[in-house]
Amino acid sequence: MKKKSLFLLGVLLCTPGYHVYADWFEQNTPLTQAHEHLLENDLPKMFSSLVEVWQSPNGNHLRNHLNDLLLQSLNADCGKSLDRTPFPDWIKSLAVRRVEIQSPGRDAFQLLVDLVTTSQIKEVSFTRWIDHSISLDSSFSQINRDVVTDDERTYVKRYNLNNRLPMGLYRLIVSRKNGESWSSWVILDNPKTYHTIHWRSKEQWNVEKTAIPNPYCPLPKMRVSVYSYDDGKYSEVWKQTYESNYPTQLPANTLEPDRYVLAVSMNHQRWQGPITIEQSQVISKTYDVSLEE
Repeated sequence: MKKKSLFLLGVLLCTPGYHVYADWFEQNTPLTQAHEHLLENDLPKMFSSLVEVWQSPNGNHLRNHLNDLLLQSLNADCGKSLDRTPFPDWIKSLAVRRVEIQSPGRDAFQLLVDLVTTSQIKEVSFTRWIDHSISLDSSFSQINRDVVTDDERTYVKRYNLNNRLPMGLYRLIVSRKNGESWSSWVILDNPKTYHTIHWRSKEQWNVEKTAIPNPYCPLPKMRVSVYSYDDGKYSEVWKQTYESNYPTQLPANTLEPDRYVLAVSMNHQRWQGPITIEQSQVISKTYDVSLEE
């Protein structure tokens, strides 16, 4: 324990604002407890301590330090051990997705909560501590998906945002139509992305490796989709997902001559216990296929 304490003190003293952290170390605060739990590989307790720090008046001032701690904890199992509490039996899967869409002349930001359940859901809410709405522009709907069985339903809560959603503490609540609800704290990090994408030419894109991927997390997934636009609606006409050997253009002779929208996304994934946390970068543009091609 003496070696761990000395190591922890060294980490704190090497952090900007170390004199504040040193005082907290002597007082055995939730921040120092988070360090101790991380060193002892007790990730559920570490996560609980992080929630406490974010709830404190100093939480926002320590956001970069808290972000570093959370990212460090992902080196165990990509966040699966941060919360060992399972979903209630009526929730089959739940994902929180931050999306940045880059199209010519405009960037758009969204947060989506994607829920698969066996119950009828009245509402899903995602708020920033303390009880702050992240956007007044939102929608909630049930959608049809082929992969869902007859007794399961898929719901999506979509928030359209003015800017990137910042790191911090958020509250996720799923409310059933029978009056019962389930909730969880969610800590969104400032994610470290390992691959980024950008357009290289009219028909090709580049994939840039920006860091060495965390070996405990899945490799980023690329999704390539093509949409037609008819009668005021977009319809997906072609799609493919890649987990490695990322392409930089569509396969030859994929599409009939027409005008389409081509969207390429790079999706990074981690977990917070049973909850999937995703960060997606999407680039999109019009894509013309001529008769000569």
